[in-house]
Amino acid sequence: MSFRDRKRSGDLIGYIIMGLVTLICISIAYFFFSNEIKKIKIDPITFCPKDNKDRFGKTVALLDLTDPLNKAQKEFFLKEIEELKKIIPKHHSLTIYTLDEELDLNKSRKISMCNPGTYEEIESTYDKISINPKEIRTKWEEGFSEQISDTVNNIIFQNTSQNSSPVMEMFQLIALNEFKGFNGIDNEIIILSDMIQNTDGISMYQNNLPSFSTFKKSEYFSKVKTNLSKNVSIKLLIIKRDGSRKMQENKYFTNFWAQFFVNGNKAEDFKITFVDG
Repeated sequence: MSFRDRKRSGDLIGYIIMGLVTLICISIAYFFFSNEIKKIKIDPITFCPKDNKDRFGKTVALLDLTDPLNKAQKEFFLKEIEELKKIIPKHHSLTIYTLDEELDLNKSRKISMCNPGTYEEIESTYDKISINPKEIRTKWEEGFSEQISDTVNNIIFQNTSQNSSPVMEMFQLIALNEFKGFNGIDNEIIILSDMIQNTDGISMYQNNLPSFSTFKKSEYFSKVKTNLSKNVSIKLLIIKRDGSRKMQENKYFTNFWAQFFVNGNKAEDFKITFVDG
């Protein structure tokens, strides 16, 4: 082979090597770019995804403190929230409302935060933010629990009972505000309450408990019902009140609320637990 032929062969190999290196560099750049595109942008305070297209599920807890909790009931609720935090999927939100007789959602919405996932997930799947991934995880595990405990304590220490208990109306507002047109899955509303509706329209203290079949025909029901479209489950944590325990433990009481949420408001599922204390 002549010198000229060897030179041509060497040039060809050089071009091939350069082409392969270029192709590898492009592939690596594309890999990192596509991963950056896939990364989720989150709010630095709530850790919830900023993009409304990311439809992760919601868990909403309504805390009825129109009458004070005793120590056992308070501990039961805080433990329930702790357990809830452990099973909420990554990016799902947990929001706490308190029942307000003025039906002011802005005032009653106390805390909202999303599960950011594990430390490794935070580091690998989130778009760059100024907060250290370990700090994010700590805020979810410890800071959120402290906020909930402080919120409950502050309300309990105020020791001011409200004159009415509009459980149905508050549920309706939360359902509309949080879930109307919402397409996320695995949604749940948890209500910690004595579930003794007490308003001008219906007072279970004064008029006893109506059957749901009768109540469903009333004008009042038409005002407080909503449609969960079989996309939200309901979980009741019923606080027993002295003087009303017999009514609350009656099967007609639990059946009324089961019918109200499942048949009346199209809940996906319904569960009920009596709070200790």
